[in-house]
Amino acid sequence: MNKSDTSKSAWWNWESSEPEIRSSKIKKSKLKINYIPPFFAILVYGVLLFYLFPFWTLVSTWIFKFVELLQITKVLKLSLLTDKRLYDYSALFVISYIAFAFFLDLIRFLRKNLFQVFVTEDNRLAVTKWGLLGKEIIRWNPDQTGLQIHHKSGWFRSLLGLEKLSFRIHLSETENSVLAESPYFFSKSNREFLSSVFRSV
Repeated sequence: MNKSDTSKSAWWNWESSEPEIRSSKIKKSKLKINYIPPFFAILVYGVLLFYLFPFWTLVSTWIFKFVELLQITKVLKLSLLTDKRLYDYSALFVISYIAFAFFLDLIRFLRKNLFQVFVTEDNRLAVTKWGLLGKEIIRWNPDQTGLQIHHKSGWFRSLLGLEKLSFRIHLSETENSVLAESPYFFSKSNREFLSSVFRSV
């Protein structure tokens, strides 16, 4: 093997090993979230559906009584207004609308408290948000100017694992822009992550 091959192989070995050395030097710490609140929210929503849909007959009766109270059937004299199926379908629509509204609230709650990953990488903080179309990754430096880190803690929150971190950029005296808000977590199991975030405080 000639000199050029030797130099080429040496350069290739150094180039291929550089990412491994670089990645080994990066110190990562992941936020360990509390899974109890998200699963409790799913349980509450399931119980709500279980007890909500049987009420459609009662809602149907209320709608019918309300129409009778306004004497709409006497004014319009339409046979459709005396058909009980009309009020049953109306009640079912109302119940379904309420259930769907709570479902959207549940999705927003789960996106904030279950489908987010917080990782510190040396001087950067990376947040991965998962959605229906894929994932979104946000990276920034916790030491940057204007960034405010809010840690919601306390004895009650620490006991139940309801602590939270919120990262905000101070825009003006009355306006803050929220970059990200962490899921619920226990501070005892995230001491390394919290120390890496508040290392400059």
